[in-house]
Amino acid sequence: MRIGRRAGSALLATVATAATIGLFATSALAAPAATTLTVKVSGGGTFTAASTKTILTDVTSAGPINVTCTSTKKTPASTAAGNIPNGTTKGAAPVKIGTTSKLTFNNCTGPLGVVKTKVLKEPYVTSIDSTTNSKGQTDGIISGIDTSVSTTGCTFTVTGSSPGYYTNGKHTLTMTPTPPVKPLVKAQLTISGVKKGTCAGVVLNGQHPTFSATFTLSKNGTIKSS
Repeated sequence: MRIGRRAGSALLATVATAATIGLFATSALAAPAATTLTVKVSGGGTFTAASTKTILTDVTSAGPINVTCTSTKKTPASTAAGNIPNGTTKGAAPVKIGTTSKLTFNNCTGPLGVVKTKVLKEPYVTSIDSTTNSKGQTDGIISGIDTSVSTTGCTFTVTGSSPGYYTNGKHTLTMTPTPPVKPLVKAQLTISGVKKGTCAGVVLNGQHPTFSATFTLSKNGTIKSS
């Protein structure tokens, strides 16, 4: 009986080991390979950009909270500068094509009044994250974001990456959580630095706000991704 039990235990151990190995092998085989994109930029170079309205939306237990920046006669809601050089780049999505810097937000307000923003680190990275559709739209990601947001009784930091898309012909970069082409890589912003007992207890660390805006670029560049 002892020999039989040992043999049975050994057999069960062997089966369990084989099953574990098979599970990991199956998982490895099932892991999707990164999609390779070929991105061609023409008419590019250094640029400036401006938006007439920007909205940072945080969905909280009290409902959506918006920080909205708007233009005045003299000052756009947001401005930026950067460099997207001409050339063809091939690689796994998202494919870096340039950088963005000198980002500013102006005339911003929220539920508690005036909102101040401060960009902590630059430059941001501009990448392409889809093929170009029939409308000349190509999904992009702005990553490396690190910005401080403060208003009455509430200060927090927004970091991470934000999705959007570039439109050939219009020469606009539209930042939106719902780009027209299904993104190949998830872009996400995250809130941190909220101190306990502040922000009315509704803006919390770990929340994922979204950013919406349309920037018009000074360069009449074209982006084609395949």
